[in-house]
Amino acid sequence: MNTNIRLGDYSATPLYNIKAVVQATGVTPSTLRAWERRYGMVLPHRSQSGYRLYSDQDVAVIHWLKGQVDQGMAISQAVMRLEQIMEAADERAAVILPYHANTVEAPAISALHDHAEVRDFPTLQMELTDALIRYDEKSADAVIAEAFALYSVEDVGEKLFPPVLVEIGARWHRGKVSITQEHYATNYLIQRLTAIIHGTERNDNGPILWVGCAAGEEHEVGALLASLYLRRAGYQVHYLGQDVPVEDFVAEVRRKEPSMIILSANSEQTVDALRDVARRLDTLNSTHPLLGYGGRIFNQRPELRDSIRGIYLGGSARDCVGMVNQALRGPHPFASS
Repeated sequence: MNTNIRLGDYSATPLYNIKAVVQATGVTPSTLRAWERRYGMVLPHRSQSGYRLYSDQDVAVIHWLKGQVDQGMAISQAVMRLEQIMEAADERAAVILPYHANTVEAPAISALHDHAEVRDFPTLQMELTDALIRYDEKSADAVIAEAFALYSVEDVGEKLFPPVLVEIGARWHRGKVSITQEHYATNYLIQRLTAIIHGTERNDNGPILWVGCAAGEEHEVGALLASLYLRRAGYQVHYLGQDVPVEDFVAEVRRKEPSMIILSANSEQTVDALRDVARRLDTLNSTHPLLGYGGRIFNQRPELRDSIRGIYLGGSARDCVGMVNQALRGPHPFASS
């Protein structure tokens, strides 16, 4: 296969119906329609009968985007990357499409109505839940890949991962799944989130944020999602993981002086640990960083927010980004007068 082909080397003549493109690329009709509608990277020609017709250039772009998504990149990131490459428009940047037009066989153009609809999150949630409780990693991977192909990283993070964990937890409480199944599902999703974080472009010049879970806290999906969104927003994010020990943590804060600390707590016990961190940070004087916090317990019991000397970052990991932006742009809310 020729891996050094410029996009301009492909024919722009519309030849292929959607069935041929699906067979050539492995991208479903609903995903193709979503990419066309949301990002406009492929704009198929319409025949006189109204059917979509795609060129060799279109197929090359679709195949390249699918390759990026299959490697863990969100479709929005893949589109942005391709736009940057196409804007560069030089010999170095133009050789990125690993798909030669000759690998597409041109079938006779046939009439094909495409009525496929984009699948919604409840459907994806159900399929991912069922795959995980069957230990079916291949099917779980396929559902997540489809979700990222159709929706933004933030939408998938909020509307797929947490609801699936909640549903599996509820089934465990009802005795419908085993603790082993619950552990497998949780660790699978954590591994996927971690891989996505590591695959997200790093900004080495942004403010440094430390994100983790308060001492004793083992539920880390919310903290992982916050890390992902903040990294996508341009921050340097150092993820500290579960159960961050208070004394050692405060000593490291004094030594490294991050711009902001973000900790998650989901129970009354871990809220106590969060209070302890806040009190100890107050003793650091000039090195006292901003402290942000969140977690399920603060949504269930809003009165607990007043007991933490810090910044409540909202009811979801997605809310966290706006609150952090606001906090770091404004004056330190706990600075000495």
